[in-house]
Amino acid sequence: MELYCILGIMLVTGILGGIVNFYSDANKQTGSESAARLRSAGVCILFGIAATILVPLFLKFAESKLLDGIRLHDKNSQSEQKSPASIKAKPVAHVMSKSDSLQSKPQIKEPITAKQDQSKSTSEEKNSLASDYLIWTAYCLLAACAGMRFIDLLMSRVISKEYIKQAETTINEQNKEIKDLKKESVIAENNYKVSEPLQLQMASQASVLKSGISTGEQSKMLLSQLPPITHANDPQKGRFGGKNNVNGKTLSVDYDSYIIPGFLNLTIKVSADEGELTSDVYLFLHNSFARSIIHLEGYGKEEVEYKIPSYGAFTIGAILDNGDTLLELDIAELKNFPESFRNR
Repeated sequence: MELYCILGIMLVTGILGGIVNFYSDANKQTGSESAARLRSAGVCILFGIAATILVPLFLKFAESKLLDGIRLHDKNSQSEQKSPASIKAKPVAHVMSKSDSLQSKPQIKEPITAKQDQSKSTSEEKNSLASDYLIWTAYCLLAACAGMRFIDLLMSRVISKEYIKQAETTINEQNKEIKDLKKESVIAENNYKVSEPLQLQMASQASVLKSGISTGEQSKMLLSQLPPITHANDPQKGRFGGKNNVNGKTLSVDYDSYIIPGFLNLTIKVSADEGELTSDVYLFLHNSFARSIIHLEGYGKEEVEYKIPSYGAFTIGAILDNGDTLLELDIAELKNFPESFRNR
C-alpha cells in the first residue's frame, strides 16, 4: 500500500467519522430537552482525524501485519519494474522431431511463458492490495466514529502497558535478588557447618580444661549438645533452648554508640546469679563475623563480657558448664535496642 493513499484515506475517513460522531447519540446533551450537542462539528472532525492518526499505534499493539505492506512511492523502482529490460522472458521453444512413417507433422511444445506467471502474480497482488485498503479504511472509519473514546482507550492502553512493563521489570529484578540471596544464604550455611567445628576447636585451645579432655574431644562434646541450623539468616536461633537464664547463669547484651554511623557497639555478658562461674564460656555469634565462636575464660569469675560492633540484630548462643548449660538471646526481641537496628 502506498503511503500517500494511506494518508488520503485517513483524512477522508477522519472527516467522515467526525461527522458521524457529531450526529451520534453519544454527542447529545443528556438531561436536557433541548437538542444541544456536547461538541461542535469542527471539534468532532478534529477528534476523528486525530483518532485515524493513532490507528497505526493501535495496529502495532494488535501486532497486525497490515503495517508491513505500507511503502513510500518510489518512481525509480516503479520504472524498473515496468521496463521490459528487467523482465527476462524465456523464448518459445519449438521442438522438432524427426520425420518417419508414423509422424508427418512436427510436434511443437510450448512452455509456460513468463508473461503468464507475471499476470497471475499481478492479479494476486491487486486482490491483496484491494483487501488491505478496505481493511485500513474500515479501521480508520471505526476510529474516527469513536473519536475521543478511541483516543482515551488507546491512551489508557499505552499507560497500562508501560506500567505492566515497569512492574514486570521490578518483579524480575526482585526475583533475581531473592534468588541471589538464597544462593548466598545456602553457601554461607554450608560453609558455616564446615567451619564451626574448626572454629570451636581453635577457641578451645586457649582454655584451661580442668577435666583434662583434649580440645578436639571438647569441641565434639559441645557440638553434640547443639541441634542443626534451621534459620539460614540467623544460624544460632533455636539451637540453644531459647532462654537467656538457665541454671543460675544469665546471658545479656547492652550497646553504646560506635564511630561508624548505623553500627552499634555490643557488649555481650554472661554472669552467675549467685557466686562465680564454674567453667569457661563459649559464645556463638552470627556467621557473618570473622570469628563467630568466641572463647572466654570464666572459671572463678562472676561475669565475663565480649565487645563487638554490629550493623544489625542477630541471635547469640552461649555454652558453659561443659555443655550442661545452654543460653540463647535474640537481640531483635529486645525493646531497648533501636527499631531500625532490630529490623536489619
